[in-house]
Amino acid sequence: MSTPSLTSNAAITTAALAISSGMNFVALFVWTHLLQPAEFGTFSLVSATALLLSAFAFEWLRLTSARTLFDATQPYEISPARANAMLALYAACCCVVAGAAMLLWACGISALGIPPGVLPVVAAFAFTEMALSLINTISRIRTEAWQYFASMVARSILSLLVGVVLVASFGYGATGAIWGTVTAQAAVVLAGVVLDRFWRTLRPWQARKAELGAALRLGAPLIGSCTLTYGASVVDRFLIAGVLGAAEIGHYMAPADLLQKTLVFVMMAINLTAYPTLVRSYERDGSAAAGRVLQNSFLLQLGLGLPAAIGIAVLAPGIADLLFGEAYRDQASRILPLLGIASLLRCLVTFQLAMVFQIKKRMKLMLVPPAITLVTMVLLAPPAMRLWGVLGMAMAASTAQFVTFAVSLVLSKREMPLAFVTGETLKIAAAAIGMGALLYPLRGLHGALPTLSFIAAGGIAYGALLLAFQFGPACKAAHRVPILRALLARSASRRP
Repeated sequence: MSTPSLTSNAAITTAALAISSGMNFVALFVWTHLLQPAEFGTFSLVSATALLLSAFAFEWLRLTSARTLFDATQPYEISPARANAMLALYAACCCVVAGAAMLLWACGISALGIPPGVLPVVAAFAFTEMALSLINTISRIRTEAWQYFASMVARSILSLLVGVVLVASFGYGATGAIWGTVTAQAAVVLAGVVLDRFWRTLRPWQARKAELGAALRLGAPLIGSCTLTYGASVVDRFLIAGVLGAAEIGHYMAPADLLQKTLVFVMMAINLTAYPTLVRSYERDGSAAAGRVLQNSFLLQLGLGLPAAIGIAVLAPGIADLLFGEAYRDQASRILPLLGIASLLRCLVTFQLAMVFQIKKRMKLMLVPPAITLVTMVLLAPPAMRLWGVLGMAMAASTAQFVTFAVSLVLSKREMPLAFVTGETLKIAAAAIGMGALLYPLRGLHGALPTLSFIAAGGIAYGALLLAFQFGPACKAAHRVPILRALLARSASRRP
C-alpha cells in the first residue's frame, strides 16, 4: 500500500476533526437540554480539573514526543528508544498521580473544589485522555491519518452514546456525562494498542537512562508551560465557582464550549494539519522554510477564524436560541461576542505565535503567554464578576487575551521575523468586517431557518468579498470551479 501524501493526510485529519467536532457540537446541544446549568457546571468543572491535571502531569510528554520521536530511518518512522522512554515516563506519572488521588480520597480531602469521592474519576479521565493524545500524536508523526481518523471519531461517538445512556436512562446527571467520556477514551486506547503492530514493538521497561534524561531535560520547562497554558484556559471556571457558584459555570461554559467546537476547531484543524510539515521543513530545510509554512498557516487561521468570530458575534441571539436549552439562552447571547474575541486571540497565540517558540526549542518563552493570561484574569475577573456577573468574566477574558496576544507577537517576531500585517491579511479583515456589516441588521430575526440562512449567506458574502478584493488564495480556489472561473474572467475583461 502506498503512503498517502501530506495533502491527503491533511484532508483525512481535517475530516476527522470535522466529524469529531460535529459530534461534540451535538453533545453540547444534548447536554444543555438534558442537564441543568448547575449540573453542566459540575461537568465542566470536573473536566477542567482533569485537563489541568493532565497538563501538569502528562502534556509535556505529548509535546516532547511530537518534537522528538520522528526518525525517518526507522521502519515506523518513530525512534523506538525514545518511544520506550516516553512510555516509561507516562507509566511513572500515572503511578504518582494515582497514588496522590487515592491518598486524598482515603483522607477525605477535596482539591480545587472537587469532592474527594470524585478525585479517582478525575485521575481516570486524565490517564485516558493523555493516553489517547499520545496515540494520536504518534499516528500524526507517522502520517497514519486513518488511524487518527478512527480514533477521533470513535471517541466522540462513544462518549456521547455512553453518556446519554447513563444520564437519560439511569439518571446519573453530570457523573454520567463524565463516565461516558472516560469509558470512550479507555475503549479507543485499548483498541488502538491492540490493532496497531507498532505498539507491540515497544519495550518501555527497557528504556535507557540517556533517553529518559534527554526527554526530561527537554520536557521539564514544558511542565510549567503546559500547566500555565491549561490553567489559563480553565481558570475562568474556578474563578466563577469561587465568586458566583456552579450554576453560573454552566451559563458561561455553554457558549464557551460552542466556540471551542466551532472557532477553536477551525484553528486547531489548521494547526494539526500544518504541524508535521512545519517540523519536517525546519529539520530538513531550516528556519526560512519553516517561516513560509507558518506564514501560510497564519493566512488560513486568520482567513477562517476572523469571519467565524465576527459571524458568531453578530448572530449571537439567533445562535443561542437555535442551539441551547432555554435556561442558557439569555446569558449566552450576551457573552458570545466577547468570548468570540477572546477565543480568536487565544487561538492565534496558541496555534501560531507559540509555534515559533516550540519549533526553535525556546521552551521557556512558552511560559510567558499563559502567565500573562493568568495574572490578568486573576486581577480583573473577580471585581468584574461582582459588578456584571458572567458578562464581567467574558470582559476580563477578552482583555487578558488581547494583552497576551500583543506581548506574544513582539516575542515571536524576535525569534522568527514573520509579517502579520500584509496586503493579504488586510483583505481578510476587510472582507470579514464587510460580512459582519451585512449581517448586523438581521441579528434580531431569530428561529432555526433564519439563523441557518444567515450563516450560509454570511459565508457566501465573505467569499464574494475576498474575490472582489483579489485575495490570492481565494482566487486560486475559485479558478478550480468552472462557473467561478468564467465569472472571474468576465469581470477581469470589463476592467479598464
